[in-house]
Amino acid sequence: MEAIEAVAIIILIVAIVILVYYYLLNSPETTQKLKGYVPTTADAHMNEVLGNEGTNYELTKVEDSDGEKESGSVGKRIKVKLSDIDMSGLNTDIFSKKIDSFLDEKSDELIKDWCLATTDDLEELESKFSKTTGQVDSLEKSFDDFKKSSEEFQKITEEKLDDLDKRIESLENK
Repeated sequence: MEAIEAVAIIILIVAIVILVYYYLLNSPETTQKLKGYVPTTADAHMNEVLGNEGTNYELTKVEDSDGEKESGSVGKRIKVKLSDIDMSGLNTDIFSKKIDSFLDEKSDELIKDWCLATTDDLEELESKFSKTTGQVDSLEKSFDDFKKSSEEFQKITEEKLDDLDKRIESLENK
């Protein structure tokens, strides 16, 4: 894979991530569900430390082998399942349309910036190639004709030179 292809793939991935981000911003149901699962503070127990008991997070205490209750790992405390998130709001057709429209808007810019070839460019190159091959064929035919005529000219010239040599010899011998 060339560097240009890798950069193009990275740009497409970034574009998809941006589209997902804007979709989540514009989808209130999904945003509310995500806000319910993700804590708003850096530590899930910050509200307990500050004395605020009104947390929305159902965090459990885990008993260790000494019988003391201590907080479990983040993975055990916050469980987000994909099945809990309402997926009815996620429509792949809308995603596809947004990605297509984004690529349509930016494709001309990418083609210009990276000097990429389009199907129109390929058709133009094919027509130029066929024209060039036709011209090469006609040049090759002309060269073959010239080669034949030059061989004939060479033979005629040699015959004339031989004839002249014979005449010169006959004049010298007289």
